[in-house]
Amino acid sequence: DELLKTRAATPAANHLFEINAKAPKLSEEKAEIFHHLVAKLLYLCKRTRPDIILPVAFLCTRVQKPDEDDFKKLGRCLSYLQNHPDIPLTLEASKDGVIKWWVDASFAVHSDYKSHTGACMSLGKGCPINISSKQKINTRSSTEAELVGVNDVLALILWVRHFLEAQGFTVTDNVVYQDNMSSILLEKNGRQSSGKKTRHIEIRYFFITDNVHRKKASIEHCPTEEMVSDSHTKPTQGALFRKHRGTIMNLPTTPPTGPQECVEADGIQTPLQNQTQPAESTTKKKKQQAVANHTYSTKNISSCNRSYLEVAKIKKGALNRLSSLLVSNRL
Repeated sequence: DELLKTRAATPAANHLFEINAKAPKLSEEKAEIFHHLVAKLLYLCKRTRPDIILPVAFLCTRVQKPDEDDFKKLGRCLSYLQNHPDIPLTLEASKDGVIKWWVDASFAVHSDYKSHTGACMSLGKGCPINISSKQKINTRSSTEAELVGVNDVLALILWVRHFLEAQGFTVTDNVVYQDNMSSILLEKNGRQSSGKKTRHIEIRYFFITDNVHRKKASIEHCPTEEMVSDSHTKPTQGALFRKHRGTIMNLPTTPPTGPQECVEADGIQTPLQNQTQPAESTTKKKKQQAVANHTYSTKNISSCNRSYLEVAKIKKGALNRLSSLLVSNRL
C-alpha cells in the first residue's frame, strides 16, 4: 500500500538514473521485499510488459544496497502497472522477410558515467525482443557509446537471422536502425572513418563492419524522434513515451478527441479522461437551439404579417377618401 499511493502515467520519472547519496538505506526486511518485487518485475518485463524494461533494468543495479529513493522509484513503476493493467503485447509478422532492429545508447547516464544500451526487434508489428542494459565499459563520446551498444547486441542480431533461416523462413534483410551518423560511418567503413577521437576504440568493436560487408546485416539511419528503442535508454514522458509504447506493444493508434487536460496527483502529471459532454446531451442542445431558432423566425414572420396588414388598411382608407373626393368634384 505504501508503494501505490500515487498515480503514474509513465513507469519512470526523469530523475531515474540520479542516485541520492544522502538517502537512508532500507532495513534488511524492506530490502528483501525490494529485491523480491524487482525480481518479479524482471520476469514480467521480459515476457509481456516491455514498456517497464528501463526502470526495471536500473532497479536491478540497486538490489544490493537499495535506499529510500530506490524504493520510491519502484513504487512509481508499480503504480504505473496498477493504472495500466490491461495493455497487451501483440505480435504480427509481415511477408517482406525483413528483420528490423532499433539500437540506441544514452551516453554516461549512470552514476559511474557508464552508458546505457537499448534495443528492440520487430518482424512486422510489435517487438518480441527488448533489451535495456548498462554497458560494461566507460566510453568517451556518444559515438563510441552507440558503437559499443551495437556490438553488445550484434550477437543476438546474427543469431535471430540464423534461427529464422534454420526454421525455413526467407530473410531478405537484417536492418539495424541508428540515429548517430558518426557511429553509422564507423560501422560501415571501420578504420577508414576513424579519426583522432576514435583511434583508441578496440578492433573488436569493428566486428559489425565485417558482418555488414558479408551482408549479414545492414545499417540505416533513423531520425531520433522515430527511434523506437529510445524509451529503453532514457525515461521518456508524455506523447513520445506513448508513441514508442504503441510501436513496441502494437497498440491501436486512436488519438483522443476533444480537449485534454492534466492535473497533478501527488506531484505526478496524469492525463484526465476526455471531458467532452456525451453525444446525447449535445444532440439535445442542438435540437433545443433549432426549436428556438424556429420559434424566433415564426415570431418574426408573424410580426411582419401584422405590419403588412396595417399598411394595407392604411392604404385602403386613403383610397376610399380619394375616391370620395373625386366623386364630389365630378358632381
